[in-house]
Amino acid sequence: MKFDHIVTELGDFGTFQKRVLLLLSPAAMSCGIQIMISVFNVGVPWHRCALPGFHDDTWELQGAAHANIVNASIPLDPDLADDGGYSRCQMRFHDNVTAETSLTSCSRYVYDQSTYASSIVTKWDLVCDKGLLRSHCRMIVMAGLLVGSITTGIIADMIGRKKALMAVVALHASSSIAVAWAPSFTVYVIIRFLTGVSISGMFLVLFVLIMELVGPSKRMLVGMVVMIFWSAGVMILGGIAYAVRDWDKLQMIVSFPILLLGGYWWVIPESPRWLLSKNREVEAEDIIRHAARVNEAQLPLKLFDGKNGDDVKETEKLWHAFTSPVLVLRCTILCLNWMVCSLVFYGLSLNSGNLGGSVYVNFQLMAIVEVIAYVLCLLLLNYVGRKLMYITCMMTGGVACLSIILPVLCSSSGEDGGGKGVGKHTLYGLCVRACVWVCVWKDRLVNGRIGRALPLMVFGSVTIGVGLLCLLLPETLNSHLPETVHDAKMFGSECVVHTTQTYDVRQHGIRYTRVSCFRKHVRDASSSENSEEKVNKDDCKMNQKLLTASQA
Repeated sequence: MKFDHIVTELGDFGTFQKRVLLLLSPAAMSCGIQIMISVFNVGVPWHRCALPGFHDDTWELQGAAHANIVNASIPLDPDLADDGGYSRCQMRFHDNVTAETSLTSCSRYVYDQSTYASSIVTKWDLVCDKGLLRSHCRMIVMAGLLVGSITTGIIADMIGRKKALMAVVALHASSSIAVAWAPSFTVYVIIRFLTGVSISGMFLVLFVLIMELVGPSKRMLVGMVVMIFWSAGVMILGGIAYAVRDWDKLQMIVSFPILLLGGYWWVIPESPRWLLSKNREVEAEDIIRHAARVNEAQLPLKLFDGKNGDDVKETEKLWHAFTSPVLVLRCTILCLNWMVCSLVFYGLSLNSGNLGGSVYVNFQLMAIVEVIAYVLCLLLLNYVGRKLMYITCMMTGGVACLSIILPVLCSSSGEDGGGKGVGKHTLYGLCVRACVWVCVWKDRLVNGRIGRALPLMVFGSVTIGVGLLCLLLPETLNSHLPETVHDAKMFGSECVVHTTQTYDVRQHGIRYTRVSCFRKHVRDASSSENSEEKVNKDDCKMNQKLLTASQA
């Protein structure tokens, strides 16, 4: 009996599978928490230069005298009106010898503690000339995600899902806790890299493990539920971060519970499918029998026939998929879409602190919207189709990102800037007027309000672009998925008839034929001496073996 047939006898999503999913849910939550905690750990509060000679200087003005000193020492920046107008990175320096006043960079900073009591930004002064290091913090985590997704899959295939899961849980717990005591910025980013490796590794292994336990009819449901647990973890993080404003305390509070995941060794089973692939039938049968008792299912006395589930020999290699222009095009489109989805998702989520309003409200709203999106997918995917729903979501998201430029274009500051620009560019001749206009406006475009909207404009543009490319992909709803490279080439186009078994025509006059077709229905098809022949694609029936008879 094949393993898929065994799962069907057990129940595609019985009590045993539900129990495993529930036990793995804290791990999925922790993955979401540890990757999104950068929003608070790398949060940038309002800041300015600390007054020299005043060791008790604070961001909040302590009185009229303090305000006068600050106004005399810190220049105003009109682009930082929301920040009280003070320059973030410069202060006035008065030379007593020459009696001249100049601007100089800050040697120390004071920070507003109303939003973040502390963060790695305030600990290591990652502002102004060190501001680029903040993006390095996030990039190093993404590099860890890449390394973890590549290496963990290979390790899980070698040593098993359960052992791989325990290994990444140990790495996840140790790195998440240790980062709270990082003595320097360099040590911090190294540990965060290891955390990134553990995040992608743990999520990959738990996802594969639960998918290998459930039946085909429930895999979409289980996949969405796992992602909902991820978002639930993000929502929990938002609530804890609102109550705990110190980054190191927040890190420890959400990390120490990971130690409880060490109990997986005793409660999470190994994947029976992986055990069968390694010819460990006795261990696989023990797990399957236990699952049958939990699900109250009846199984035959003999489960395996010596073929270890799948009797299809692997005759195709990965590079075969790149021999077809159709498959290369589809692979390119899918890769571009995955890249853009990751770009926009993490770009919006990790930068929710840069949006207007409360960072905590923005963070929670993003998590709630994500849960709503997963629920909508569960309700609609089997009715409207994958292709239509995906393109609709990409178009909607892209337009939403692009619409951020409208308030900027309609603002009074834009009109005022335009008036000043007219006065400048009319001083030059016609031939160089356009170049002068660009030079005058480049600073306002990059550093002003439009500059802050540029990332969202890029997000919206690329989202719409790759979303439109998906029009070239076939619909997969209610379609027989291809099993070979040749089937993949024909997917969404024509049907091909393969002769799979032939009896002695003179005695039986019977031939079995398998029709690999992916769209509509077939009423009749006759076999021929050729191993393949085209069938009218308007009359195909998906994934069906036809029995045809001919006279000897």
